[in-house]
Amino acid sequence: MSETLTIKRPGEPVRDSTGSETPGPPVLITVENSAIMSPYGVTVGSSTETHDASTVIETRRVFAAPLGTDVRPADEILRGDEVWLAEGEPLVLPYTSLARVEIFVRRVSG
Repeated sequence: MSETLTIKRPGEPVRDSTGSETPGPPVLITVENSAIMSPYGVTVGSSTETHDASTVIETRRVFAAPLGTDVRPADEILRGDEVWLAEGEPLVLPYTSLARVEIFVRRVSG
C-alpha cells in the first residue's frame, strides 16, 4: 500500500438563493499509504463487460487504507484520472499484520 489517493465526497448542504438545499463544495481527503487492489481470490486484472452492443467495462477492486481512514459508501476514490465509486460498508481489519480499512470500489469505463 504505497499510493496516495484522494477520497471525494459532497460537502455539507448549503442553501441557494431560493432557500433550497444544495450539496456544498466537495470535501477532498488525501490518504497516504493506500491502494486499489484486486479482491482476494480474484484474478488480477479481472473485469466484466456488458455484452449489449456497448463498450462498457465494469471493474471491481478493493480500496485499502490505514486504520482510522474515514471512507463511506458512495465516496469517490480518485486515482489519477480514474474515478472509483465506494460500495457497501467499510471493513475494519485491526488485528492483522496489515491492519487497515477496506471497502469495495467499482469503476465503469467505455
